[in-house]
Amino acid sequence: MEGISRVSIIIPTRNRLISLKRTLRSISKQTCLPKEIIIIDSSDNLLKREQVDLKFNCDLQIIQSKPSVCLQRNIGIKKSHSNYIFLCDDDIEISKNYIEELVRFLNKNPSETIASGLIYEKHQDKWLYCFPKSSTLGLLHSYIFSCSLNFELDKRDYPNNFIIQKIIDSYIKKGNHISKSGWPCTISYTGDYFAAPIYGLGASIIRSKDLKNVLYDTAFYTHGVGDNYDLAIGLDKDINVIKRANAYHHKEIINRVNSDKAYYYRIGALHYILLKHKRFNHINLLFLIWSLIGNSILFLKKRALKKIYYSLIMILRIIFHRNLYQ
Repeated sequence: MEGISRVSIIIPTRNRLISLKRTLRSISKQTCLPKEIIIIDSSDNLLKREQVDLKFNCDLQIIQSKPSVCLQRNIGIKKSHSNYIFLCDDDIEISKNYIEELVRFLNKNPSETIASGLIYEKHQDKWLYCFPKSSTLGLLHSYIFSCSLNFELDKRDYPNNFIIQKIIDSYIKKGNHISKSGWPCTISYTGDYFAAPIYGLGASIIRSKDLKNVLYDTAFYTHGVGDNYDLAIGLDKDINVIKRANAYHHKEIINRVNSDKAYYYRIGALHYILLKHKRFNHINLLFLIWSLIGNSILFLKKRALKKIYYSLIMILRIIFHRNLYQ
């Protein structure tokens, strides 16, 4: 297939050999193989080629780096020699047609920059590509506090409620968008593919010329929480999600920050992003504070006291202009 040999796969990894090998096995079964695979390793016991070499019919490199997923990705991006770069996390498993479908889309749509497959994650032992639908109160809460949404929004799921029907009309009119507080709202998954301003980039293919002009911001925490959001805003292009291609995010627990701390880094990252990018202003910062108050109300109900603490700390940081990242 035209263009398929021009794909470089960039995989940052740290202390996840078993997970990494699962990712590489799924790559080895692709209907169309990449030109090169670049693994950027920051493990305590550095990887050796014989540990990961699955006899790929392409160039496979292992580059050593200090721990920082953004720095690791940047090293791989700069070392790549292809028109397309596949940003691949080390706990992703992809369907056999994944690379073929994404490159076919980009070849047919030269004005587009980014393509991803539909990313599934496990929730209560089921693989889902979005969260289950919210309750009426949950949807109302998200609307009032300008919080994020990540589920298919359908008026038929909320019958006989005039207020909720109007709220849904408002969301559908906007489509997949970024809320006033900066949180992503992905509510439409219809068609063979859909576009969203923010979507996970851990299994995405991006045109090399565009990606090399932006690169990842290394200010983020070493685990990279929020880095993909920042990159998507920097590229200033919608992410096209091809539903025929599926990626399964196993969320490997090794070297993964706990959920409370991840929440803190995520809201810290969003604060940094709102300050960094010109499309946002002080109104967005005020809405972010408002959304954190809304989050705290939910956390109080769940007795998630640590997350309430982190929300309050971040509210103070926003008020006193003390962003978490420099």
